[in-house]
Amino acid sequence: MFVLEQVLLELALLFALCVGVAVTFHRLRLPPIVGFLVAGVLVGPHAIALVQHEEMVRELAEVGIVVMLFAVGLEVPLRQLRRLRRAILVAGSVQIAGTVLVTAVICWFIGMSWPAAVFLGFLLSLSSTAASSKMLIDHGELSAPHGRTVLGIAVAQDLAVVPMILLIPLLASMNGPQVLGASIVGASPSPLMALANFGLLALVVVVAKLLVKPLVTLVCATRNRELFVLFLATWCLGLAAVTAHLGMSLALGAFLAGILLADSDHHSQAVAEVEPFRDAFASLFFVSIGMLFNWRTIVDAPGTVTVIVVAVVGGKALLIALAAQVLGQPFWVRIRAALTLAQVGEFSFVLVQLGNRSNLLPASAEALFVVAAVVSIAATPLLYVFGRRLALRARNSSAVLATPVSDKDRENDAILVGYGPTGRVVAAGLEAAGISYVVAEMNSATVRSERERGVPIVLADATRVSVLNNLGLAKAQLVVLAINDATATRRVAQLVSQHAPQAHILARAAYNNEVAPLMRSGAHEVVPQELEASVEILVRVLRRFLVADNEIGRQVRSVRAAAGSADRASSVPPAEASEIADFVPGLGFSVRRVALGSAVAGRALRDSGVRRHTACTVVAVRRVDKNLLTIDQDTVLEPGDTVVVIGPQLRLLDAAAMFAEPAASEPRAKP
Repeated sequence: MFVLEQVLLELALLFALCVGVAVTFHRLRLPPIVGFLVAGVLVGPHAIALVQHEEMVRELAEVGIVVMLFAVGLEVPLRQLRRLRRAILVAGSVQIAGTVLVTAVICWFIGMSWPAAVFLGFLLSLSSTAASSKMLIDHGELSAPHGRTVLGIAVAQDLAVVPMILLIPLLASMNGPQVLGASIVGASPSPLMALANFGLLALVVVVAKLLVKPLVTLVCATRNRELFVLFLATWCLGLAAVTAHLGMSLALGAFLAGILLADSDHHSQAVAEVEPFRDAFASLFFVSIGMLFNWRTIVDAPGTVTVIVVAVVGGKALLIALAAQVLGQPFWVRIRAALTLAQVGEFSFVLVQLGNRSNLLPASAEALFVVAAVVSIAATPLLYVFGRRLALRARNSSAVLATPVSDKDRENDAILVGYGPTGRVVAAGLEAAGISYVVAEMNSATVRSERERGVPIVLADATRVSVLNNLGLAKAQLVVLAINDATATRRVAQLVSQHAPQAHILARAAYNNEVAPLMRSGAHEVVPQELEASVEILVRVLRRFLVADNEIGRQVRSVRAAAGSADRASSVPPAEASEIADFVPGLGFSVRRVALGSAVAGRALRDSGVRRHTACTVVAVRRVDKNLLTIDQDTVLEPGDTVVVIGPQLRLLDAAAMFAEPAASEPRAKP
């Protein structure tokens, strides 16, 4: 009992320290992961040695590995990866394979065994998804060209963790005898046994795939949150135990469990329930990694550590830039993506734990790796800012215009910058209206495919005035900015306002706080997606409660005024007739033709008795091929008219009978 009290006290102190460090690093705008690592360094055996039961912390950290990989599996449903498939398959493969190959060759050359060299390549090939995505989200650049490239490569790295985990036992068996009882790696089976285990695993996955949907439906039908959480724990730990029993890893089973749940209808609820457990155990995991950090390594060999950190960050950045170049990305995108992903990733620490149990790395190499990894993650914010400045200089010093611009392209009424979903919609509208336009796009693959379809699109960097002039800026009446890079949007708006004051600048912004800087840069109109989505939701909510349109319009104007967009039109679009039944249950409408000899043919609506006898109302009349502009009580219905009737759903058939031909009289029976 005394030992348990000590362990609980140490855990309470660790969690309290994590909270304090996370708050501090949040204010410093640094990733909390760095704070957890620093906390581990402080409480570890190489500093104040606050934690006495290190093995207990490490066992809980292994649970953190399982939960983290389960959460990763939940975030990678296959249907959502199609949009990034080229970045994942092409750029991700180039970066991961290149890093592993270069690292293995260098390490083998300096005398390390090739299994250990390959394993070190695994470690260095992964980047911190948490740190890089935080930088992109904080700066609103997740959807920018470099943001999409970073996201694609990061997803590829997360997916690559699974085969790496599978290969660790194989590398360990080639490197020497394994440590028995390794809970998360397991013993290395023979090739024949491994093949049989893979077959059993495939069978388990197929069965689990068939069972997951009915099981989730059954559990969720109870509407019991505690039961759903218990199901998630059973599902995750159950598949993890199966894979461990088959000689693989607990982490692999957890990842597969997440993948199977990712495509279910209750994916969002599962993510919400797992997130608190993931964050709590992940913090312990990073603290345990920080406990491995030995500051004496830096003191004993500062030169060696410096060279290793520079080599890791610089070499990894070069390989990521190469991967982005394979995608056809411009130089500034390659710079930003490279320096955003140049650090070592959190899942590298997961692999270190697994490799540590298999004795894959020498103690000295592991110590140097931990130091380099912690320093590289801590340097992520600085690398991000440095990359942004380098990209800005690269844009100012060179122009990108790979596709030649014809004289016809220089004489267009509109210039579209960006050909994403917004650009495509605008281009289609201009095409339908017969308005000439040219599109400037930075994705070479998009340019090639769209030019084959006849779209007037060129590969061009519109942040250069020479490029804009080549696109025909002098004669353009409108410039539409539909790109996701806020900095580039402001730059283009500024150039257009300075060199073509006759052109009207219409820009799209992701967030409300980007509107004012864009207006100051010269944009005449800015459409913030955040505001428009809020307005649309507000209109739909108020309509659901049958609030009058004039009141909805007043509230919409108030919202726009509060956001600084009161000059925009605030009219409320009319509701569709087909939506009326959604707002007033039991109400419906039907379309009928006035038959010759019917009860209403040749009679005015006042005298037809439709409303009096059926409680239904004629709201529209189409005669021949034209709609009558006004409908009142004096409107006469003629045979052949098509009418729209609205009223109670149960009385529509009664109304329909009044527009139909009269039924034939039944012959009277003879007495």
